[in-house]
Order: sequence, then structure tokens, then C-alpha cells
Amino acid sequence: MKPVAGYLLKSQKMAIKLFQEMRILTNIRTFCLASLAGHTHSFAMLLLLIALAFPKASDATEYQKVIIQHSSNAGKVELNITNLLADRLKEAGLPDVQVVTGNAETKGDQNGLLVMLGIPKNYEAISSLLIKEHIPALTQLEPGPEGFLLRKFDNQNVIIAAGIDERGCLYAVGELLRQSTIRNGVFKFPDNLEVRTAPAFEIRGTQVQQSNIARELGKARPWGDKELHRVILDYALAGANIFSTGYGPTYDFLKSYGLMTQGEFGPNTAGTAVPKEWEAKESIGRTGYVCLSVPEAKEHMLKLCEDYFRDRPAFDLVKFWGGDGGGCECDRCKPYGLTFIKTVEKMGEIVHKYHPETRLYFTNQKFDNNDDNAIFSYLQEKPRDWLWAWGYGPGSDATSWQPGHRQTHRMDLFRYPGYGPYSLYPKEILHQLPPQQKLLYYNEITHWKYAQHAFIQMYPRPDRDGNQPPHWSHEIYERRPDQFLTMVYNRLSFYACPQNYYRVFNDLMPYGVGDITHSSGHHDHFNQWMWARLLWAPRTSLEAVINDYCNTWFGPEAAPVMAKALLILEQNIEEKQDTPLPEKTGIKRYYDLVKQAGKLIPKEIMDQDWCWRMYMQKGVLDRYTQLNVEQQMQLQSRIGKLISDGIKSGDSKKAILEALNWFDLKETNEMIALREEATELGEESNKLFGERNDGLYNLKHDFIGLGWLQRQLERAKSADTRKRDELLSMIVDYENPGEGGFYDNLGTYNIAPHVVAGYPYDHGQPYVSQMLSEGNRPSQRSMHYTQNEDQGLTLHYSNLDKNASYKIRFTFVRPWYQKQYAMRMNQKSQSIYANNILIAKDVELPLRMSDFFTFDIPAQATADGELTIRLERAADVAHGDRVSIEQWRNAGGWGTLASEVWLIKKH
Repeated sequence: MKPVAGYLLKSQKMAIKLFQEMRILTNIRTFCLASLAGHTHSFAMLLLLIALAFPKASDATEYQKVIIQHSSNAGKVELNITNLLADRLKEAGLPDVQVVTGNAETKGDQNGLLVMLGIPKNYEAISSLLIKEHIPALTQLEPGPEGFLLRKFDNQNVIIAAGIDERGCLYAVGELLRQSTIRNGVFKFPDNLEVRTAPAFEIRGTQVQQSNIARELGKARPWGDKELHRVILDYALAGANIFSTGYGPTYDFLKSYGLMTQGEFGPNTAGTAVPKEWEAKESIGRTGYVCLSVPEAKEHMLKLCEDYFRDRPAFDLVKFWGGDGGGCECDRCKPYGLTFIKTVEKMGEIVHKYHPETRLYFTNQKFDNNDDNAIFSYLQEKPRDWLWAWGYGPGSDATSWQPGHRQTHRMDLFRYPGYGPYSLYPKEILHQLPPQQKLLYYNEITHWKYAQHAFIQMYPRPDRDGNQPPHWSHEIYERRPDQFLTMVYNRLSFYACPQNYYRVFNDLMPYGVGDITHSSGHHDHFNQWMWARLLWAPRTSLEAVINDYCNTWFGPEAAPVMAKALLILEQNIEEKQDTPLPEKTGIKRYYDLVKQAGKLIPKEIMDQDWCWRMYMQKGVLDRYTQLNVEQQMQLQSRIGKLISDGIKSGDSKKAILEALNWFDLKETNEMIALREEATELGEESNKLFGERNDGLYNLKHDFIGLGWLQRQLERAKSADTRKRDELLSMIVDYENPGEGGFYDNLGTYNIAPHVVAGYPYDHGQPYVSQMLSEGNRPSQRSMHYTQNEDQGLTLHYSNLDKNASYKIRFTFVRPWYQKQYAMRMNQKSQSIYANNILIAKDVELPLRMSDFFTFDIPAQATADGELTIRLERAADVAHGDRVSIEQWRNAGGWGTLASEVWLIKKH
């Protein structure tokens, strides 16, 4: 029995430590007591021992005041952390908070709780108490760097919040605040709590800023230092230790709390106009980048680097970023990766001349396989001790087709899936790196659509080698944003995606030393907070992370309800092929849950809770949009029935005139109430924290193509009887090609069985509202295309009636391009072939608003029962030098393009 008893005791200690970190208390008690009653085996006894070692959730002493004691040896950083704790307690509604200095062991009293905060080696009172209570000292292994011990001594009314270093003290404060509740001026903290923990990853950071979208589209007031510093400390209290910044007040603020700083430099990013002969052949043709193969341009960048880092404080990390297409495509630079890394080495020498302790890394964003392989060879050639890490960010992944269009992919890595496409290339990078270099992530978790790990939005196009992802990885591309919600919200709009990003974290992070995530605003609040917590404790379950977040930001009373809502939110914003927005019951469910949670949030939290107001605005605006789409669909159905009845009765012209009077839709009373609710919530969140959902100002849309319907009716009104019937039949039964005919709805995941060449259209840039008219039906807005391939979009039909005549109808439309891309977009027309017979030469596609184009098929083309329809790009499209064609492709160029095709059998 002795070995078993010893095992149980050891297991109990391990389990207690794990469960303390995850704060799973009450459920374990219940399970153990039930198991004991059922006389189950000894494991139940183990669980019972664990449960009895914990206080119940209600086992928390109440205090009227908190005294925070720091050592007289405390430095400025420790004092700032002490004052931070005091400020947060007062802010939460505890009026009596005192900060005192002392080195002797002290006890709290009946009404007051003493918090001893500091580093034990500098704080005799803490170190003495550790010895007295037989508590092991804090070391670099127990708990580890940046770790802390948080322990409540109930019989003494004392908490020790001991950090192994300055940041350990900060994280102890974070845990203390998460474990505390303050209601009606009373402080409660679990009795006998002990948490001894340290972070799992060395690098845990992000960028902090208010997005321009929040200010411009959301009409939010600008942040001041108060808001910026608040967000930094929120993430730091959750476990972050480094933030991306420039020189100036934010740098000084970070250092005042012992946090690390990351600086950035673009090796070929001049940022200003440069001589034309210096300009890079940037992948999408942007200016402001230099060709590093031009000696004068390289020297210019080296000087800019020296000017930036000379006579200034040191960053802890400096990132040399490849940039979003910021390289150079010219032949002199090939492989650009080698040109880039050699320049970075020179810049690293400059940084280390002034700041020898600064660690350096680079990112391979938008680099192709040859670029990466050149860097691998360079690093393997000899020790490169100046470089600390390879940085992996948006566009870095050679095994996924993400927006940003990496131009080639490592198809050799797909032979065995392993843990899936996200993990294949990090594993390969780590395999190729010499031992002195690490893998550091720069993950993009900030945008909800059109981003590295977000909803892809459109199917991935073939890369420069014609490769597309293998079938087993399509799941990540099949996640698309709801087609209606994406019209309302900018990609920098407030959201949360717990399940997807939890999966991404677990796929990627085992290979790296940490992450400094890319964030372009504060709309990604949950994602960034979850990342900080998982970088601290990656084994934490998703449920525990969500519960911890909701407890922290909404209080334990509302946390269970908000936790349910967050998971439903993620489901709501995803496109469901068989469940259009009006049929998504989760929209109303989310709205109701967040509303319910608001009633449960205590006044102390609600009075300043901008975060709940942002989640509530999301629910209100989603519900408004759902009702709006439903109203438009009902109108479309109503008009369809009216026209159908008019055709049957022989009085279609009267039906047309009546239907044309129905398009002036008004908000329902429920929609008005929702809009007013969102407005009020937006005013409150803006006042509290400079936050407001941008969707509030972008609610008016033609979601389903009512513009097309109205135009079709107008055309039918003035058409002769035969043409009128044809136009009206499309309103009543749009997709029907008639008996013996075929319809293909081109576009992502639509039914287009006859397409044999071509692929769903990816615009090459984030959707902007001007690209296509909203008056198009959804099927007209999506399409297939080809780029610079010689074979254009092709459809093949079999088993046709050899004796019948056919005609073919296309829906064509071409997108408008933003100014920076439009200069190289000369494509406007295409030719059409039936087999090899030209049936239409240089047909010009209408700009933004689609139209139908119908052509007769020559009888000889279908005489054998087979038919191939092929589109051919215009003679002046995608011809020229390699670099120009690459820039055209990368900016979203198309050679042939079509939205829908009807092959119609004539009768």
C-alpha cells in the first residue's frame, strides 16, 4: 500500500497545482462526493482528496479594506506595480486601500487584508514567511522565469504576491485581480488559495493601438495616453511581456513596468519618394520601396538604419520585416531572400554597435520558396550569432494559401498531413534552422475576414506555379464570412473567434518560442487576451480560457451566459451554405444572451464596462441586419409571386407596374428600436473608452440584388410581349435553363459542374464596396476566372441532343479597382469560342453592374453531342515582361471572367 499511497500523494500535489491554475473547483467536489457515495475505485478517493484541498467558491473571507505592503528596497518598477494594484482595487469599488512600506512580518486584522507584494530576495518579510511556512523559495525552475507565488494565509488575513522578478510581481497582481471580487465596497478572496506558476513561452506580446477604422468609420473619439496605457496593462496583467513600439512616451511607459519593447525596421522601406532608378519592383507595384541591389539605394537604407538607432535607448527585440509585398521582384535581386538577409546582417551590425544586448529577428512575409531556401542556406553556411530568430507572420506560410498571395508553396511537405497545413511549414523551418536561431511568431489574429488565419473570404487562387491546396486542407478555406454580415462590417470590426484561434494556436505554437501578434486595433480584444493567457499556460482548455475571460471582464455572475454567447457569435459570423442569415437562430440567441448577461453584471463593473457594450452592439447590429435581409427576401418573394400570377392571368404588365411601387422599403418598428439601441450603446462605449462598432454607420445595403430585380422589371415594362415574357421568367425562376438545358453558378462552392478550367475569383485585395454594385444578385457577384494562362475559363458539356439547336447565356461583370491597382488593369473584354469556333469577339464586360450576353451555338459544335465553351483573354492582357505580369497578377488581374452560364436548348 505504501507505493500506492505515495503515488496518490504525489499525484494530488500535481493535480492541485494544475487545477489551481485552471480554477476548476466546485465541479470536482460534486463529482468526488458522488463517486464516494457510489463506492467507486480509488481514483475517486484521489479526486476527493483534491476537492477537499480546495475551498468551495463560497469559501472566501470578506474584507472592508486592503493594505498593500511593499519593501523599502523596492525599485521604481515594483512601486509602479504596487500602485497599479491599488488603483485597480479602488477603481473596482473598494474605497479603503492603503499602500505602506515595511520589511517586518505583519498580519492583517479582522476587517483588513494585508497583501505583501514584491521580490522575496529584496523583501525580508516575504522571505521570512516563506521559511516559516515551509514554502519552497522561488527559483528559475520553481516556478521559473517571470513566475510568481500567490498565496492566501487565512488564519493571518495575509496574501503574499511574490514575484521571482519585477514582471513576476506584475503577473502576481494580474492573478490576484482575477481571483478577487469586489461588491458594495467589500473585497472577497478565496481562502487558502495557492498559485505557483510561470509562463510557458519566453515571448508573449502584441501591438496596441486604436485603429483608424474605429475613428473614421466608427466615429470613435481618439484615444489618449490613458486608453493606450490601459490596454497595455490589461494585456500585461494577462501575461504579456513585450509590446511593439517606437521611441517616445509609450517606450518609456513600458519600461516603467518592467515590460520589454520591440522596435521595427523595414530594410527596403524608404517611406518617402526615392530616385526612380532606386525604386524596387515591388510585388503589387507600390512606391516607397528601394531595390537593395542598387548600391546607392542600399547605402541610403543603411544610413536610415543608423540614424534611427543611434543615440537612442535599446529595444529588447528588433524586427526586420519583409513586409506586405515590400520586397523586390527584379532579376538583380533574385533570390530576394538572400539580398534581404545580407542587408539585414549589415543593419544588425549597426544595431549591435549601439545596443549589443538587443536581439534581432526578421520576417519572411511574402517570400517565395527560392527566397526562403536561400536564407536557409545562408544561415547553415556558418554560425550567424548576430541573428536570434526567424519571424513567421502573415504571408510567411508555404503550406497555406492565405490572403497576401505568397507566390510559391512547398508542395513537397504535403505528402503526409500531420497536424494539418498550419503546422507543416513551422516544423520545416525549425528543421532547417541552425541551433542558435529560434522560431518566433508574428501571427495575425486581428481581422475577422481576409487575413492570415481568419475567414478566407474567397477560394485561394493558384500560385505562380499553378499549385492549389490539396483536398485534405480545404477545411480552412471553406470557412467564409457570412455574405450579408461582411457587407456591414469592416475587417477591423469588433468580434471574437474562440474555437478557430484556439485551433490555430495549438497547431502553430509548439514549434516557437513565443508570439508578438499583429494587431491593428482593439476590435480583436478577446483574441489578443486569449493569446496572452495561452502563451502563459498552453494546456488550458478552451472552456477554461473563455470562462476566465468572461469572469475577468463581466464578473462571475454574468460569466456563464457571456461564455455561451461568445461561442454562438463565432458561429453567427460564418457563412452556412444551407442556412442564410434570416434562418440563423443564433443571431437572436446571441442578442438575448448578451442582454441577459447585462442584467447580471454588477453595477461596479457595468458602470465602466465598455467591453460588454461592444458585444451588445454586435448583437444588436447583427439582429438589425438579419431583419433587413429578411425584409428584402420577403419583398423578392412577394414580387416573384405577383409576377408569376400576372403571367398566368395574362396581365403581366399590370403586375410589373404594381411591383415597381414596392421598392421603397421602410424600417420596421423592431429595426428602428434596434438602431436606436445600438446608437445609445455606441455613445456609451465611445464615452467610456473610445470604442464604437463601425457597422452602426453602414447598415443600408442592397443585400440580395433588388437593384437587378428593379432593372429587370423596368426592362420588361418597355419590352415587346415575347421579350417581356423572357425577362419576367428570370424573375420567377432565375436559374432554370429550361428542358434539356444546364445552369452553372460560378464562384466559390457554388454548383458549377461543367467548369473544367478556371477557379473562383479572388479580387487580390480586400473587398471594398465600390468594386461591384450591390444591385447585382449574389450569384452575379461571385465568379470564376483565369489569370495569364493561355487557356481561359472553360466549360464542357456531354450527352447533348445532337439534333437540337442551342444558345448560351452568360452573366458578365468586371470589378472596379482602387487607384493604386487600376493603372495596370487594362482588361475589359474577352472572346468566346464554341469548340474552336469563334462565336463572339472582344465582348466588353460591363463595369460593376452585371448584364446578360446570349449567343447562338453553331450546329456543328454540338453535332457529336459534346460541346466545349472557352473564353480567351484580350490580346493586350497579361503580355509583356515578367515583372509587369507578376505585379498585374498580384494586384488581382484577370484574363477571363464569368459569373453564370446557361446552356439553353432551343424549342
